Amino acid sequence: MSLKISLENVGCASQIGKRKENEDRFDFAQLTDEVLYFAVYDGHGGPAAADFCHTHMEKCIMDLLPKEKNLETLLTLAFLEIDKAFSSHARLSADATLLTSGTTATVALLRDGIELVVASVGDSRAILCRKGKPMKLTIDHTPERKDEKERIKKCGGFVAWNSLGQPHVNGRLAMTRSIGDLDLKTSGVIAEPETKRIKLHHADDSFLVLTTDGINFMVNSQEICDFVNQCHDPNEAAHAVTEQAIQYGTEDNSTAVVVPFGAWGKEGHHHHHH
Repeated sequence: MSLKISLENVGCASQIGKRKENEDRFDFAQLTDEVLYFAVYDGHGGPAAADFCHTHMEKCIMDLLPKEKNLETLLTLAFLEIDKAFSSHARLSADATLLTSGTTATVALLRDGIELVVASVGDSRAILCRKGKPMKLTIDHTPERKDEKERIKKCGGFVAWNSLGQPHVNGRLAMTRSIGDLDLKTSGVIAEPETKRIKLHHADDSFLVLTTDGINFMVNSQEICDFVNQCHDPNEAAHAVTEQAIQYGTEDNSTAVVVPFGAWGKEGHHHHHH
């Protein structure tokens, strides 16, 4: 049984916070009759790498769809290909800042309204709200993760803590995987994503939400589920979540994409707007 999910119902919001520019990008599109695409990209060192993903990832995935049936494999190939293409672009560019530009990438593909596959590098997140509880579909790539830290060290990189006690690769990058960051590729920062595949249960699953860390730093997964469930439409929900992060004092850009599923509107809404 496939459920048609209309892109008109997808909610999104992106706020600049206290930053000089918004380096977050987001996307959603119908790639084929069967496959929908949703993504958030949180750029650092300028928006160049996030822009590159925003411009090229969709077509890259489209080109792979006829050749690769396994969507986890397909997304892994797409991430590596985009990373390679961006590095060529950066090396050929007269703009040296491109060499230190990078981005997170959290990409979700939905096939036949039932098969949900997520691939991610960095610390942007995807969660599925199932029966009102958050199901995490991504794990942040930070130097605090033992497996990640070991790869960095094996490649000759190091981890240093800043004044706030946050670990950074070579004292510079808060994440251990990304697209771009060419100058850190030799220190073990890779573009290969971790992936997750899940089958939707439309009776229980109310929405997918993709967020950048401007939100995650301030608002936890359960709070995100609760805020979204109290809203009447996904667009209102995406705005509510980004607003909340700002209320809580996030300095960073905040972006949310909310994709409603079968159980949208079934719970949580009755105690709102009386």
